[in-house]
Amino acid sequence: MRQAPRKNTRRAAAQSEAARQAALTIRVDFGPFGFLGPGKIQLMELISKHGSISAAGKEMGMSYRRAWLLVEEINRIFREPLVEKQMGGSGGGGARLSRLGRDVVGRYRAIEGAAATAAAADLRALRTSLAAEPDKAATSG
Repeated sequence: MRQAPRKNTRRAAAQSEAARQAALTIRVDFGPFGFLGPGKIQLMELISKHGSISAAGKEMGMSYRRAWLLVEEINRIFREPLVEKQMGGSGGGGARLSRLGRDVVGRYRAIEGAAATAAAADLRALRTSLAAEPDKAATSG
């Protein structure tokens, strides 16, 4: 008599535990001025890393135009630009964060860290209260 293959229960448990996540996403809403969330902050960090709006957008999987529009939106929110742009020339253009831009990114990350610390116990409690398996219909769209 043939036996059914054994299930790797440790791997299944690890995958199930990995699927059980509860995380905060911080979005700072400035009302009619706009908002600042994880995507814009990541774009700014990548602009700082690469010195280029194009390279930052590319790393995030977005077009140059989309990245440029987001930078324009970011710069309209505050009293002075957070991203300083240099027009192309023989050496090409570039971009960098202004002093205020670096300060805004730092403050956003501080808010994010403080919120995560404050909410850690509650997030653990919520995570342990999740259903045994995710509802495929709820996560598909």
